Amino acid sequence: MAEIGGQLSKRIVSLRFLLIVFVVFIHNTVSEVKYADSTTVYQIPEYARIIRVIVTDVFSRSAVPLFFLLSGYLFFMKEAAYWPVVKKKTKSILLPYMLWSLLAVLFYFLAQNISFTKVYFSNPLNIVADFDWLDWVDVFAGLFTARAPYPLVYQFWFIRDLFTAFLLFPILKWFIDRLPFGTFIILSVLWITYTNLYLVSAEALLFFSLGYYIVKYKLTIESLDKIKIGDFLAGFSATIFFEVFFLKSFSFIHFINLVLGVLFLLRISFYFIRNEKVFSILAWLEGYAFFVYAFHEPLLTILKKVSVRVIPMEGGYILLHYFFLTFLTVIISLAAGVLVKKITPRVYALLTGGRV
Repeated sequence: MAEIGGQLSKRIVSLRFLLIVFVVFIHNTVSEVKYADSTTVYQIPEYARIIRVIVTDVFSRSAVPLFFLLSGYLFFMKEAAYWPVVKKKTKSILLPYMLWSLLAVLFYFLAQNISFTKVYFSNPLNIVADFDWLDWVDVFAGLFTARAPYPLVYQFWFIRDLFTAFLLFPILKWFIDRLPFGTFIILSVLWITYTNLYLVSAEALLFFSLGYYIVKYKLTIESLDKIKIGDFLAGFSATIFFEVFFLKSFSFIHFINLVLGVLFLLRISFYFIRNEKVFSILAWLEGYAFFVYAFHEPLLTILKKVSVRVIPMEGGYILLHYFFLTFLTVIISLAAGVLVKKITPRVYALLTGGRV
């Protein structure tokens, strides 16, 4: 069994909550809001579009690949037999997945039967009273109805795909050991071409597998640290510029930026652990990362629908919605996590797969 260095472990811990904040940013790009009887579409000014592309489509969208990468790396660093892995991941991943999904069903059902709130939960795909047997299956699977490829708690597609990647780890490992270059090329092409694999995303397979490549070839983060941060920023800024202003002509640059975003986040994690106070705060927040991830929807959707009726969606107010609602959602979700953990630590442990 390989050991994970103390500094590397701290750097991974320092990143987790930040990556969850990026996930909330991804889900907070308000261009339209749907109500029971209408849909309102908003015109986004060019400057606001540019800022949102940089924050959401570059930095934030690098969070999910990095999560898969770190999950794969931490897993493959340890030797594990198949069935013990399945048992462990069922408790830490599948059980919270099922519990949060059932809680979401209950929440939607109640909200859809209260006159004051039903207007905010009008998506015909999510009307619980109208569910047939396939809708119930798709609450968890997110594969068979018009909701696909997302389950009812739609951010949980990541959890679903991560669990599937764990189930497939012997197959992935077998192919990488025998055809390392070919496997990497095939998975990369599947990812870049948005190939629908139905049971699991190509993104999950690629970046989870890259965790094994790192372990197999003994790659270290110290190699990345040798790149001067100024040089990194200069090159990254150039590729971001191309994506922001020439995305339609240079669509491939988007995938380059996602990879650079992953590397950049790993690179700057060095600075997160240099200051003991900063790291202690990030380490405390990391304990609530999964809860915030699970709780932030449908909270964010509710806040968006309420806020657009109070704050005008025009000019600079659009960016106010974008940043303020993201941080408000994170703060409320974090407060809820702290409260649940303090009042009922056993429930918190169940909801987070033992992440206490």
